[in-house]
Amino acid sequence: RGRCGACAEPVVRHRLLRQLDCGHCGASLAPLGAHDLPDRLEQGLWRWRAVGYGLVGVASFVAGAVPLVQAVVQVAAMLVLHIVLLRRPLYWLTPGRRLAARTTIKLMGAVLGAFGLLVNVLVAPLPGVSSLVLALVGFAFTAAYVEGGLAIIRRRLEWEAHGRSLQPVEWGLPAGLVATLVFATVGVAGAAVGSLHLLVTADLPAVSELAARMLEM
Repeated sequence: RGRCGACAEPVVRHRLLRQLDCGHCGASLAPLGAHDLPDRLEQGLWRWRAVGYGLVGVASFVAGAVPLVQAVVQVAAMLVLHIVLLRRPLYWLTPGRRLAARTTIKLMGAVLGAFGLLVNVLVAPLPGVSSLVLALVGFAFTAAYVEGGLAIIRRRLEWEAHGRSLQPVEWGLPAGLVATLVFATVGVAGAAVGSLHLLVTADLPAVSELAARMLEM
């Protein structure tokens, strides 16, 4: 919350954002309005973003040597960066719009996590290149999550500032992401089975035997 400059009473965030009058004394909140709020909320965050993306890339390179561990690193990184970079601007939205935006962002993270797991499964039989590929995936997917989340919030803040009601796209987008998540989940399952079949036919006695047992389960 902010405070009215005339009576010092707390002001709900969306009243500041829309530059409405103070609900207590009627004074104009326009001088405190947030026409440049998206820029101010993101001011200085580029450092956190650059450091975060870089660290995730390095951690993904190290974790890429062990199949599927990088997928866990990826999800953990997105959760941490969500708290650091996305949670604060979300609180400027009204409850309904905040719920829709948060749902969309989390579904986007789930889709990216599923595709990250798919890549992990696909490169697992290729130990020579898996670390490099997963380092690139870790960097790219983390950046896509954070930058995509900020873009979603930025657009919602603009609609909020103009007093626009909840738009159909704000609920339609999560529905599309759910469909994509189902597709990605099916793809991960198929890729996992395919990778196990490749390992069974590979000339790696211990690994092939383990893969064969997993297929029999």
